[in-house]
Amino acid sequence: MGWKGVLGFDYGVVQAPLGPDISGPELAPAVANAGAIGLLRLPDWSAPDHVRELIRRTRSLTEKPFGAAIVLAFPHEENLRVVLEEKLAVLQVYWGEFPKERVDEAHRAGVKVLHQVGNLEEAAKAKEAGVDGIIVQGREAGGHVIGQEGLLPLLPRVVDLVSDSTISVIAAGGIVDGRGYAAALALGAHGVCLGTRYLLSLAFL
Repeated sequence: MGWKGVLGFDYGVVQAPLGPDISGPELAPAVANAGAIGLLRLPDWSAPDHVRELIRRTRSLTEKPFGAAIVLAFPHEENLRVVLEEKLAVLQVYWGEFPKERVDEAHRAGVKVLHQVGNLEEAAKAKEAGVDGIIVQGREAGGHVIGQEGLLPLLPRVVDLVSDSTISVIAAGGIVDGRGYAAALALGAHGVCLGTRYLLSLAFL
């Protein structure tokens, strides 16, 4: 099933979470209003009141669905609770384990789950957990890079891994234009995830 079929967005493009000071309630709604999926990058510390404020500020700027991203290696339980209470469209998780019981918890709240991975073993765990989408991050990516494999060899292996499921596969790492998007689709991805490219968007110029 394709990206739109699973997540309901207009285009197969997701805005990668660049950092709490960048991927906030200015960029995320701008991306959502353009038909892609905007992600709020939640802080790496427990700040539930601040997270709720970020979500509500973002909602005041868009009627489109958007999501939030959490780094699992840092304190996140209270922030995650707010995401589920606010019933965001999607939760992106990375740098850590997110087992089936947590995915089921998100699903009960009506929240789709994307797990960002850097190798095939992580992708297999994400599939077993029942996530809605897997973001395959190659080492070409900026920021928090979790794996050592390039996107080109890793992506088709993950596509094959989940070919018997409805999980969407999103490619990330060094994609900055339509050529990269087309290449990712040719390798079997349903969409792409861009981060650094947004630093040159109108939201920052």
